[in-house]
Amino acid sequence: MAGFTACTTDRQLDTSTPGPLRQAPISASRRQAIVDEALFYRETSGIIYIKAQGHITANTCADLKTRVFARLEAKPPVEDILIDLGDCEYMDSTFMGLLVGFNKRFLRQSEKPLSLLRPNETCSKLLRTIGVLRLVNVRTDTITFPEPMENINTGHKAGTRLILNAHEDLIELSDENEQRFGVLRTILKDGLANEDDDQAPDIPD
Repeated sequence: MAGFTACTTDRQLDTSTPGPLRQAPISASRRQAIVDEALFYRETSGIIYIKAQGHITANTCADLKTRVFARLEAKPPVEDILIDLGDCEYMDSTFMGLLVGFNKRFLRQSEKPLSLLRPNETCSKLLRTIGVLRLVNVRTDTITFPEPMENINTGHKAGTRLILNAHEDLIELSDENEQRFGVLRTILKDGLANEDDDQAPDIPD
């Protein structure tokens, strides 16, 4: 995987050349420009609003999956999902995998994709390379989000299962993603099996 990790906090993916995604260091000035990472959430009138800010990684979105999946399984059905990426400096593969998972579940009930708003050049390139951009609706217009929004970046660590499921959704998209994330999937599955073994109750003789 050429050093690619599921949760990166001080590097960005280099997609300038074909093959596995590689990491390139961010300069000191670039790092200073990155705003505090946060994910904001609100639902109103049947529309889920999500705003990503800064450098979005697996640990940033640990609680986002639970919130969105639970809502998509509830009634009444969600009418739309709008995700504002205008202030998102960077996203890792786990967050992109979550976007794919959200879109899959939303399509089942609405027969239309979720919308990504105002992604910058870096994020657009990442989303295009992984194959996410062709699945969703991309909008460049400005939509007024409701205020206030809840910051759901609680600092909880992303679990192995969340990261594994996100990458399995990415792997389903293409053979290229299988090459990029196949080894990582194996590592995560092994880690999950070890976690399950550690948590298994003792069986008396």
